[in-house]
Amino acid sequence: MVYIDINILSDKIEFSIFRNFSNNKKILKRNEIIFPICYSSPQRLNYIRNLMGSFIEEYNIGHYKVNIGNLDRDEDIKVLIDEMREVVKIEGVLEELFISKGVKTWR
Repeated sequence: MVYIDINILSDKIEFSIFRNFSNNKKILKRNEIIFPICYSSPQRLNYIRNLMGSFIEEYNIGHYKVNIGNLDRDEDIKVLIDEMREVVKIEGVLEELFISKGVKTWR
């Protein structure tokens, strides 16, 4: 079975696509997607959805795990809340994508 582990940050998404063989991970792809600054929020969400959709099909991913990171930095509360909104939107789009493709949560 092929798995994807995704870490959503405020400015990018880091991900690893791997297989499990007898409790050993074999990394198939590890990379990050940096959000294009010039894109509006809906364009970013569409960009991420399209890229992740192509990975699901290319690697036949069966399970996923989404983590949220780097929102605890010392920042102004308004900036933190704005980043949190974006991360929640991205998480929602990814979960909708995984569900529609038949990918199951992995814990």
